[in-house]
Amino acid sequence: MDKKFSFFLFFLFFILIVNTIILIKPSITGNIIKDQVSQDPEKVIENLYDAIEIAEEKGEYKCCIETACTMCYLGHWKFEKGTCYCDDAIREGRDEDICPECVKGIEEGFCKSTKEEECELDVEIFGGLN
Repeated sequence: MDKKFSFFLFFLFFILIVNTIILIKPSITGNIIKDQVSQDPEKVIENLYDAIEIAEEKGEYKCCIETACTMCYLGHWKFEKGTCYCDDAIREGRDEDICPECVKGIEEGFCKSTKEEECELDVEIFGGLN
């Protein structure tokens, strides 16, 4: 066989192998990672509350209820995902900024706000839940 042709075949084979590895590796890695993730709902919730606790220690999660809301952490409210400032909103009288999960917690008596008086929501906004 001609040396140029042999080199050309080797080069094509090399490209084929490299492309195959590049295409297969993410799916293999993804499956391994997916297999390691717990599907146990209790473990998922435990991990979520662990993450919230870390955010609280950093001062990025100032929830007004105990056990802390998850709505803010998951980014389902006005605050940036992973943060909560509902307690600040209560202290500053910004009832419209308190997430619905915290409003429900306050209604059920789970308020831990640093506001000096009881957690009270604006009746005009929340219709007298307390």
